[in-house]
Amino acid sequence: MKSDLSIIITLFKTPIDKLETLNQYKNYPILIFDQETENNSENISKILTGKFEYFHSKKNIGLCKSTNFLISKVKTKYFLFTQADIQINETSINNLVESMSLRDDVIFSGPVFKSNDSFDEKKKLSIDYEIKSQIDASIMICDLDKVKQISFFDEDYFLYWEDKDLMERVNKSNFKMLKILNSFVIHNAGKSTADTVKVKFIRRINFKYGELLFDLKHKNIRIIKILRQILQNIVFIPLNLISLNKSKIIENISQILGILKFIKYIFLHKNSKNI
Repeated sequence: MKSDLSIIITLFKTPIDKLETLNQYKNYPILIFDQETENNSENISKILTGKFEYFHSKKNIGLCKSTNFLISKVKTKYFLFTQADIQINETSINNLVESMSLRDDVIFSGPVFKSNDSFDEKKKLSIDYEIKSQIDASIMICDLDKVKQISFFDEDYFLYWEDKDLMERVNKSNFKMLKILNSFVIHNAGKSTADTVKVKFIRRINFKYGELLFDLKHKNIRIIKILRQILQNIVFIPLNLISLNKSKIIENISQILGILKFIKYIFLHKNSKNI
């Protein structure tokens, strides 16, 4: 079973000491794409006890491009797309792998998220599952051959909304997504990324950009909505400056920059005809 699965993970401003969680995958091939400009493979090798392949780029190419690159390097039947701050045990991994053979049309399977640090170690005799139109993409097992048929992330996205876009494309295909009811994970959300002003800007800019891009690609874009949001944020910036509300100022500026990034996309791509 272990020979059928690889682990792929993209790191974004992830503190090295937070990578110890990845040792839960020490028995599997691990492929890492690091968004840092410096090569951190030597430092990471001091943390990880298993073998891993390491890739990085001199500029931040985004989650979508880096993930698709890792998928192109996968040599196993399945891959587990995950984040550095998610905990999962061997029983739950095995249940996810077994779930992929339950139906011929399964492309993704995801676990149940728990809020505490205890796992149910007892493996049930049969895999319990539900067919879903959406699963949490922060960790899911994927069938490589089926992914190649519909592709994975749309590389027009950068950091957000790419998962929702992917789910929409799956739902329009003949493939199914499963939630595995006897596979469990704990997600320590946010603990895998340094919480700096720069990181906040990058995340919020690309969330707004991704939101508008998703609306465009799925024919739900409204010019009046874009203009209203620009004006609202311009008006609120001086008000938040007066009240010294740093968080709101960051939000206002990042919203404007995200909209401008989207407008730039419109001018550079033929998709603009969909507006």
